[in-house]
Order: sequence, then C-alpha cells, then structure tokens
Amino acid sequence: MNCPKDQAELHADVYESDVTVEGCQFCGGVWLDDGELRRIEESSENDYSEELARMPELGYQAYELAQAKDGRSLQCPNCGGDMEALEYARCSQVLVDVCTKCSGVWLDEGELRSLEVFFERSRAESREIRHGFLASLRSLFSGR
Repeated sequence: MNCPKDQAELHADVYESDVTVEGCQFCGGVWLDDGELRRIEESSENDYSEELARMPELGYQAYELAQAKDGRSLQCPNCGGDMEALEYARCSQVLVDVCTKCSGVWLDEGELRSLEVFFERSRAESREIRHGFLASLRSLFSGR
C-alpha cells in the first residue's frame, strides 16, 4: 500500500491495543483500516495529562491544521476510492480523511495524537458528568 500524499510505501507497525497501522516514513501520516480508530479510541495506554492541561491551545492548533486541508483530494491507498475530509466526532476540531468506499481513515502527521488527546478529554468529561449526576441523585434521595 502507498501513501495517498506522496506515494511512498507504507510500513506496518503495531500501535497501542495491538492495532496494526500503516505509516509513511516521509510525511508521518498513518492509515487505519475501518474500525481501527475506534479500537484506539477505546484504549487508554498513553498519558496525555500535559496535553489536556493545554487543551484549548492544542484544539486551536488542530483547527488551524484542519483548515489547511480544504480543497485537497486524496485517493484511498487501500481501494483507490475517493477520500472525504470530515471532522471526527463533529466536535474534535480534527479533520480526518475517510474513504467513501472502504471507510478506512488517513491521518496526517500529528492528527492521531490530537485525536488521542480528544479521546482522553472526552473520557474525563464523561467521568465528571457521571460523578455530578450521581452526586445530585444522592442529595435528592438524602433529603437535601
């Protein structure tokens, strides 16, 4: 399989959660087959506490990088289909290139890390919401 940006040969490497990704040694991009990004999202092997502390800054950078993708067209390295730039999860500020045929995902250099920080922040916010909801239920039933 070749890189959709520079046509260099992609090399397989094991990423966290034993997900095998194909990466480009020249542009730093990564190819993920359908479902592999979800498996990475569900894992939490890396510590992104420093990045979370700087999240507003990182989010802005991710948005700026995403804007640079406008107008470019990539072909899927897996099946040759057209790839479409879409914002992941509609609130991540990270545009990923998704194949319209095989649903594979191309991530430019740095986008996987930005998404992992987004995943970690989402998990932390979810825990806070659950904790707050449970606390409100306890106070409701304790008569406060």
